[in-house]
Amino acid sequence: MDKNTFLSKSRMKVWVTILHIAAFIVFVIGISIIYCNENFNRGLLWINAEKYDDSPAFRTQFDSDVSLLFSYANLKDIFETDGKFDINKDVFGLNMGPSNDVDFTVGAIIEYAKRHGFYIDEHFQVSIVDQSLVNQIEDTSYFVNYRTYADTSGLVEPGDAYISMKTIITESLVLLSKYYNAYERFILTPSNFRYRLEYGDIVYTNDRTLNIKSVYGYGKYAITSSQGMMVDTNLSEIPKELSYQAEKLTDKLPKPYKVYIAVNTVYTATDAYALANVDYLRQRRAYSIGLVAATVGLILMSLSMAYLLIFSGHSEGKKGIKINKLFDIIPVEVKILLLTFGIVLVFAANNFIGQKVLHIYIEKKHWNFANQMLNYASVYIVALPIVFSIVREYKAGLLWKNSYTKVIKESFSVYMLKRSFKKKWGSNFLVLMLVDFIAVTFFLVTTINEKRLLGRLMIFICFIIFLVVNFIIFNKIYKTAIAFDSIAEAIKEIASGDTRYRLNEDEFAGREASVVKDLNNISKGFQGAINDQVKSERLKADLITNVSHDIKTPLTSIINYVDLIKREKPENAKIQEYLDILSVKSQHLKNLTEDLVEASKVSSGNISVDLRDIDLVEMINQTNGEFEEKFSEKGLSIISNTPSSGVMIKADGRHLWRVLENLYNNAFKYAAKNSRIYIDVISDNTGATFVIKNISENPLNIRPDELTERFVRGDVSRTTEGSGLGLSIAKSLTILQGGKFDIIIDGDLFKVQIKFEKVA
Repeated sequence: MDKNTFLSKSRMKVWVTILHIAAFIVFVIGISIIYCNENFNRGLLWINAEKYDDSPAFRTQFDSDVSLLFSYANLKDIFETDGKFDINKDVFGLNMGPSNDVDFTVGAIIEYAKRHGFYIDEHFQVSIVDQSLVNQIEDTSYFVNYRTYADTSGLVEPGDAYISMKTIITESLVLLSKYYNAYERFILTPSNFRYRLEYGDIVYTNDRTLNIKSVYGYGKYAITSSQGMMVDTNLSEIPKELSYQAEKLTDKLPKPYKVYIAVNTVYTATDAYALANVDYLRQRRAYSIGLVAATVGLILMSLSMAYLLIFSGHSEGKKGIKINKLFDIIPVEVKILLLTFGIVLVFAANNFIGQKVLHIYIEKKHWNFANQMLNYASVYIVALPIVFSIVREYKAGLLWKNSYTKVIKESFSVYMLKRSFKKKWGSNFLVLMLVDFIAVTFFLVTTINEKRLLGRLMIFICFIIFLVVNFIIFNKIYKTAIAFDSIAEAIKEIASGDTRYRLNEDEFAGREASVVKDLNNISKGFQGAINDQVKSERLKADLITNVSHDIKTPLTSIINYVDLIKREKPENAKIQEYLDILSVKSQHLKNLTEDLVEASKVSSGNISVDLRDIDLVEMINQTNGEFEEKFSEKGLSIISNTPSSGVMIKADGRHLWRVLENLYNNAFKYAAKNSRIYIDVISDNTGATFVIKNISENPLNIRPDELTERFVRGDVSRTTEGSGLGLSIAKSLTILQGGKFDIIIDGDLFKVQIKFEKVA
């Protein structure tokens, strides 16, 4: 086999698949080693942070030995005479009838227990050979004369002094098993646990050399006495029962006392400490091996999985994705059902066959973990081919195309499109509430009652489905909310005048897409109407301008010729009268033409504005002076109310003068004769306001906004001079300068106010 063949894509995928499976096995082995380690729940720091004699296991063994030591000290007087085990020592006495007091010695208890099936096993626990032998012991209760191991001062009721033979034999055997255990641990066999109990002149010890000086030479020690509360120790935690047990022993032994306890951490004796130390080191090494195996396995699994996912479906020398025509074209929903069926099938096989085979090789205390790992590994192996099939189907673009979900979605597409927003949001909310209710109820019921791995796995799968459904519904609601926000923003923009604003119809779906399409059509319609209106206004303005220019030339000739004829001073009075009328009317026509041109320029924006600082009070006073003589012709008097100091505003002087001229001329034309014209200039924090008021000569049966339209006059009969353009021009010029123009009508009172911002 040459190198190119070995490294071809197909060959590489085979080798990487083998690597992935091998890495998975290594990972499972590593996890199993870690989990089965007794220090599994202690994290990673314990590997390098402590020795056995600093570990919780050491402290547990130490506390256990302290408790056993003091139990032994309490039991010595019960089972020993002069420091030696005495089989003839009385333990308890019973009154078994009138004048029939029986004393039971250690030997009698042992003999009675053996005959009735009791024995002490290798762990110093009281056990039974045959329960039927124990059942032969009569249930009669006897009066207790004494028990050397119990204090009778606590008896309260008369019935407390009676006890059955089975109970008292069992009590005695339990104490005897403790005595045997302690004697074996501390006396008969070499021990790393050393002690010295000094109570008055009584000394209990298994090391004659142990004293206040030598105790500190051992690896771990604890010292207490009747002289204080503190325990002198180098253990990481103070022994829990040492002080209590030492003080309680004074119920039998005299004070003062001193207690020395030490452990030789060199472990010269082969006892529980030495064996635990070896086991601790072994577990540490095993944990490290398991950690390395799990880490390496996980890394190799991740890398190989990434490679397989990337190159899944790719073939050597072929473009596109190669799929399995038998399996990959199956809809993804069917594959999920096959996966579920496969999981149930392997779980059943594991339950009936796999677990039983596994139990042959694995210690019983690890059976539950082994069963779980077997199930997890089986699920992983079963899921791999289906996952890669789904990946290939996705790469080929067939995942959605072949799915039943697409078919269902398309079947309901018409209904979904016609649903109102109210029904859409309501149905989504109801589905979410229903799913949440079912999921929460299911979790509460199954989590409390389900103990099997399969059940827990199904709960986990349902929980994932629950999260996915919640996310899908939330996503739909969220997208709908985004669509509403976009539509609302579009409506706002169109309402503010931006008729060119459009929404991208491709970003919406369902009923939202239909609404967006209609909204875009409305926007297009508005835009078209506005364009037509602008075009029409422009044509009108051009027409007015052109006609005005065409009229202006012959009109100028007429005015000039009328003036020339007047200079000839015709003698005929009628001719002179006709010339005067012709002069007035031609001048009026000239003014009308000029107003038309100016109105056209203002409305089209074809006019320049030069804003400068202007004293409004000074300009009003000048305007009052200009029109005072003209107003007197109709008996009009000006009542002016202006600030004593100037009020500076930003305006174009030429245009502002035209605004004031039009307003004063309007007052001259339409104010009642022999009345007053009120002129006010108001300056406050909001700006500078000019107000002109007068009483109309004719009834004002018209709205204020109509007066600013072109060719509209307050004199409906049109018997007065005027073109109907003055107020319209004044308003347009005011707005062009950044001001505000308002007309207020109250009965016959006509009032105009214009407002500008003050210059700081």
